Amino acid sequence: RDYVEFNVHIADLENRLQHFVNTSFESIGSISHSLLLLNKFKSILHRDSLKADLDSKMSIIFHNYGIELEQVQQLYEKQKHNPPISRNLPPVSGNITWSRHLLQRIEEPMEQFEKQQGVMSTKDAKRIVKMYNKVARTLVAFEFLWYKAWVQSIDQAKIGLQATLIIRHPDDGKLYVNFDHEILQLIREAKCLDRMGIEIPENAKIVLFQEEKFKTFYTELHW
Repeated sequence: RDYVEFNVHIADLENRLQHFVNTSFESIGSISHSLLLLNKFKSILHRDSLKADLDSKMSIIFHNYGIELEQVQQLYEKQKHNPPISRNLPPVSGNITWSRHLLQRIEEPMEQFEKQQGVMSTKDAKRIVKMYNKVARTLVAFEFLWYKAWVQSIDQAKIGLQATLIIRHPDDGKLYVNFDHEILQLIREAKCLDRMGIEIPENAKIVLFQEEKFKTFYTELHW
């Protein structure tokens, strides 16, 4: 009798756990958070019946990840010409930050899925992996194009250093400051990109090392 009662108690406990697991996943929005929760449950739930349910959850999350890949691709196409950029970031750093955020959104879950032989061997896996590679390549290319354009613009911005800093207007004869704002923009971009771990070309480093001098000079000219 005690053994029967024990089994009934275990079955009831499993049902409660099952309900708790299902309820927990219902309130999770992102793929990354779903995977994090799943891994936590896997580390503490070892009974076969519960493990089988967690495996099925992994398959569902992987399927939803395929949907998210499509959403990220659509979002990229919609926003690539005018992405939402933080006010405190200059254009190049802002665009690269935006694309990196999208890449991170799909890259971190894929790193987890690659360790799961069960989902990677499904018939849908090939399609999802192919889509991931396509979207990831697009985002990496987007970053490279912005970085390449910035590198090519550096020498043009440095031409401003050769300009006459005080000029006299030909009509009214008044003196005006002729400091090229692209120099300050170049410095700002270089600092942001450096913090992001992006290589800064030598010709930009030369300007960056003189940041305080340029800022002081700019302030004095406008005094």
